[in-house]
Amino acid sequence: MMNRRQFLGLSATNALFAGLTGGACGAGADAAFDLDALARPDLLSILGADVVRSIGLRYRRLVPRENQVPALHGAILATRPWPSRVPWPVGPSIADMVHDDFAAGRTIVVQGWVLSVTEARQSALFSLLSA
Repeated sequence: MMNRRQFLGLSATNALFAGLTGGACGAGADAAFDLDALARPDLLSILGADVVRSIGLRYRRLVPRENQVPALHGAILATRPWPSRVPWPVGPSIADMVHDDFAAGRTIVVQGWVLSVTEARQSALFSLLSA
């Protein structure tokens, strides 16, 4: 068990380390998670832009707290496993996150489609950025 002093010390060390290494390593590790990449779900090649945009619009209505780009981007990034949030390791791909969503039962039905939450959020980003 960690006491408050250990927690604060560890938090300060992690914040300092992240600040020092973030510029050097963070861009490569998060390249797959920039807005352009996230707003291009694999569903586009299967369903087409109009259907994905429609799914995205519907998801934004169903989940109003995720109706803006920063909220969606943050929600997707927050679902990554903890180790992949550290700047140096290579984290999961978006496809891995979709797979993990299905495996964990993190799904949502939008317009009759059973989607992973990641796919639904990506579709919502697409609907906002491709309007």
